[in-house]
Amino acid sequence: MTSKKQFVRQSPDNTIAIHSFNRIGLIWRTVRHLSGWQIMHLVWHRLRGRARLTFSSRLRQGHFLQVPDADKPVSWQSGTFTFLNQSVSFLPWINWNFSQSGKLWTYHLNYFDFLNQPHISQSGGLRLIRDFIAQTPWLKDGLEAYPTSIRIVNWIYFLSRHQIQDDVVNRHLFAQATLLNRRIEYHLGGNHVIENGTALLTAGLFFRYMHWLGKAERLLRKELSGQVLPDGGHDERSPVYHQLLLNRLLDTLTVLRADAWYDNADFILFLSVTASRMLAWLSAVTFRNGDVPMMNDSAVEMAPSTPQLLNKARTVLSGSVWQENRLQESGFRMFRQNRYELLANVGGIGKAYRSGHAHADTFSFVLYVDDQPILVDAGTSTYEVSKQRLWERSTEAHNTVTIKDRNSSEVWASFRVGRRATVSLQVDSETELTAWHDGYRRVDVLHQRTWLIAPDRILITDTLLNTHTQTVAGQRGTARFHFHPGIALQLIGDTIQADSIKINVKSDTKPTYHVSTFSRAEGFNRLIPGQCLEVVFTDRLETSFLLSG
Repeated sequence: MTSKKQFVRQSPDNTIAIHSFNRIGLIWRTVRHLSGWQIMHLVWHRLRGRARLTFSSRLRQGHFLQVPDADKPVSWQSGTFTFLNQSVSFLPWINWNFSQSGKLWTYHLNYFDFLNQPHISQSGGLRLIRDFIAQTPWLKDGLEAYPTSIRIVNWIYFLSRHQIQDDVVNRHLFAQATLLNRRIEYHLGGNHVIENGTALLTAGLFFRYMHWLGKAERLLRKELSGQVLPDGGHDERSPVYHQLLLNRLLDTLTVLRADAWYDNADFILFLSVTASRMLAWLSAVTFRNGDVPMMNDSAVEMAPSTPQLLNKARTVLSGSVWQENRLQESGFRMFRQNRYELLANVGGIGKAYRSGHAHADTFSFVLYVDDQPILVDAGTSTYEVSKQRLWERSTEAHNTVTIKDRNSSEVWASFRVGRRATVSLQVDSETELTAWHDGYRRVDVLHQRTWLIAPDRILITDTLLNTHTQTVAGQRGTARFHFHPGIALQLIGDTIQADSIKINVKSDTKPTYHVSTFSRAEGFNRLIPGQCLEVVFTDRLETSFLLSG
């Protein structure tokens, strides 16, 4: 007799139905975390048509602002655009809808950051702006609210720096700000809405338009108050997006402090305090050599470095005092010893309704020894829907434990999360950190991890507990430790040697281990092979790291 399970496998129609049912469940587990406000705006966003510019019959003059120095990375040179480690040349016209390198590349093309790279000429910048204006009827992704926000700021900074008063450019710029005012990205939330708000604020200052200024101030007060956590971390838990948003706040403060027309000391104080708190958090997660961890959606060369932001803040936040925060609500913990620094993640996904940049990395950690990276996050090399994107967001790509090849949180597509692991913190001291998470509750397992910190050694204990009895679950797990590509592992007896570190693994049931290869992102579209230590164990595993030399 054919079993139900066999019948499902043999019946294409039923298999399709089950796959459809599973997808509906996945979508529900994702959508149910959204707020009602977000769902309403998501429906409205899907129903309205493609973004189009409408031009006012009234010509508005621009009022030059005092803007930050031109400090963007060089991305346009001799007719060639380079973003995300990919270069494209356009002749004779620029294709602003160019999509062959992915949507994020198209976004960068439409940001116009190159207008504020050092030494760009006035004539060269205007030529690029006019090329864009000439193609207005055919623009697609470039008119979405996020690239429009960044472009508005870049155009205004460029026009102000070069004292350019151009009626055609101003008319187009005003139309872009009008479009943005109608299309704030409430359906996405997070860093997008903050970028929308700062762009509307900058446009309101440039055109002396109080309606935009009032709306922008209300928006930024609300979003920054909700998105910046009490410990100063941004709620999306990406150190690189944190750097980008902090840089935006510092630039906005530069403009506001110098503008006598919109004299709002209370708002400037609010932004200054917020920026100071964000700077303190950033200092707390930055390693002594200036690196930040590539946790969640983070990639090298995508944002100003922490030292660069500290230098800018000393000018912009003159008189303000900030010091390294004790990390709490953001879920990160930094342990600093004379020879090493360890940053652990014992937080959840973050706010359920803005989790697009989250990875399934609960209890992962990063280790630097003698100011050099040893254990690293695999990083982010793409936002495109692909096996690489899914792997980079997976639990397997992080320095933590998987069970039955499952993810601790249900990451899918490029920016979606269904079920989420929740964390219970048990011990949080200067020398010990213990927590458990329920990301494997569907297989009745709690993962508990303890870090014990000493000056010359680290002991990590992983325990797999039954969710009901909280005793050992009799379950197998795989712990993974991803080493920087510059580190070569050597297996010497029962010891793994990684440069000046000796690693030993121990379990009541003898663990097995081997070394595999993984691809580490060194920025978008750039992968470098590294070695990963994989340890298979049952119930409990002790992994010790001893510093020598």
